[in-house]
This record gives sequence, C-alpha cells and structure tokens, in this order.
Amino acid sequence: MSEEVVLDGGKKLASLTFPTESGTVYEAAAEYLRPGGVTSGAKTGWSLLGRLWPSARPLRIPKVQFVSNGIELGYDDSGGPKREAVVLLHGLGSARSTWDPIVPVLDQWRTLAFDQRGHGESSHASGTYSLEYYVPDVIAFCESVTDQPVVLVGHSLGGVVAASVAHSRPDLVRGLLLEDPPMYRGEPGEADRNPFLVVFALLHQLVSDMQARQAPLEEYELVLRTSPSPNGAGSFADVLGVDGTRARARGLASLDPDVFLAAVDGSGLAGATPDAALSCPTLVLRADPALGPAFTTEHEARFRSTNPHADVEMIHGASHFIHDEQPERFLLKLRRFLDAL
Repeated sequence: MSEEVVLDGGKKLASLTFPTESGTVYEAAAEYLRPGGVTSGAKTGWSLLGRLWPSARPLRIPKVQFVSNGIELGYDDSGGPKREAVVLLHGLGSARSTWDPIVPVLDQWRTLAFDQRGHGESSHASGTYSLEYYVPDVIAFCESVTDQPVVLVGHSLGGVVAASVAHSRPDLVRGLLLEDPPMYRGEPGEADRNPFLVVFALLHQLVSDMQARQAPLEEYELVLRTSPSPNGAGSFADVLGVDGTRARARGLASLDPDVFLAAVDGSGLAGATPDAALSCPTLVLRADPALGPAFTTEHEARFRSTNPHADVEMIHGASHFIHDEQPERFLLKLRRFLDAL
C-alpha cells in the first residue's frame, strides 16, 4: 500500500510504500532517513556502560513537578542542591528517561532532567511547541530550581533550546554541550534538504493512531523492535536495550503527537538565532556525515565563524542519536567537558 506524506499547505514530502500494520510506518521512516539503507556497523548499546562504570545503572528519581506559565513539567533531581548543576534537555519525541543511564555516572554533579512540554510526564499544550515556549520554560526552571549558573546538555531540539537560552540569558549558563543540534534547520531552504521532516510526519500519523485506539505499551515496543536504527546497528530496540526500549515506548505513548507538527511546518525552530555568538565554553558533538546528521559539515563552518572558541567534534559511525548509539563515547566527552570547566 502506498502512502503520501503531505504538509498542511499541500506540499508532498514523500511517497512511501509499506504495510498498514502498526509499527511499519516508523520502519519506513527510518529507512527513508538513513542514506543508503541499512549499513554495517558495530552494535553498541547501554550494556557497554557496565564495562566502563560497573556501578552505573539506570536511575529514576521520584518525579517532582515544576510549573512554567501554567504548564506542569515533570523532572528528576539527583546529586544534592549544593553541587554544581547539569540540566539535561531531551530531543523532539523523546523524554527525560533518555538520560537515565547517564545520570548515575555524573555522580559529582547535581543532574536535573525534565520533560519538555508535550513530552513524557509534562502537560500537553498544543500550539505551544516552539522555541517561543520551550526556551522560557528552561529559563524559569533554572531560575527557580538552581541558584547558580548551570551546564546545559541538549540533544537535537534540546540542543537548540540550550543554545537559545545561552543567547538570551548568558548569566544562567556556564557551559553548553550540544548533541547534533538542528540549529540551522529552521531557515528558509533547509526544509527541502531536511530528511527528518518525513519522519516527523509519519510519527505524527502513527502515534496519533496508536493513542486513539489506546494501543498497549507492548505495541509501542514492537514499533521500536521492527524499526531499523539509522546507524545500521540492528533495530532501534537493539541500540536502546531492554530498559531503553521500554522507556522510549512509554515516551511515545504519553507524548502529544502535535509536537511533531511543529517540526514539520517549521514553527518549532522559528526565532532561532544560530549565528549569534555564545559567550560560554561550548562543545558540539555532530553525527557522522554519512548517517543523516542534523548538524552538517556546512553548519559546522557557519558555527565556527561566529564561535571560534567552541569545539566541534564529529562522532564516527554515529547517527543523530549519538548518546543512544555510543553511550560510552558520549559520556567520556561529557565528563571531560565538565572537568575542564
């Protein structure tokens, strides 16, 4: 059966062929996103953490609620209020649980991870899934929960949000680690070159359908088990591991599907100022150019021109999901960055 992915304005994004059973839409999206289809690569996953830090285990701190402009944001707080703080910002369609394996390793820091509006255990607020709202949420969070500048660590959308916070409130941020941030994807002309748009459109379709019929959590897990990972290392579930797959499935089941629409129509990144200079120490980790990065080689050149002090490192063999696919390498980069501050 053939399905067309069409924007509200009538622009056709792609025509894909797939069975109609649940989960195969996501699989088709993953195939579309990954250049050249499935490629060979070493299988990595959260289980590798045990080889580097045997005591590291996924950690869930009881949920605390923070309210920003009437929106309740669920967050985890670990490490104690007297320690220097690291705020972890997840990407579009994810949740704070994506950082669970990382939190125990950052035992010398206070780690704060929260679900951005529309995601995880935070409130749904359709029509507000853009930087105009995401950024004030983080600013209000940092002002209320901590009494000192923080280090912001952001993946994908979370990276753009983190950079935007640092632009507008440099007094709140002492360091930035941005994981393959789509900083330039909201600009005119970028939409035609952005392979993620069809994925977001398909995810909106798939998740809306599954939520409408109250699909069980096992069905969301099946989606991940039958969806090839963009880096070619088996399925998404193979990369995430058992706990990560279950957490990601819960995230898909609980998020507002409309978060994807803001990405498809371009409103989610409206107002971004990617060429503005950052005043704090900054590290950008970008994906392998062969695996569909959100932060491309061209983007790196632009970024370095206005931020010559920043470090940009490409992670070979990693797709957009660097901390999922190569957690041990991501953690080494993060810890070295934190130790140098």
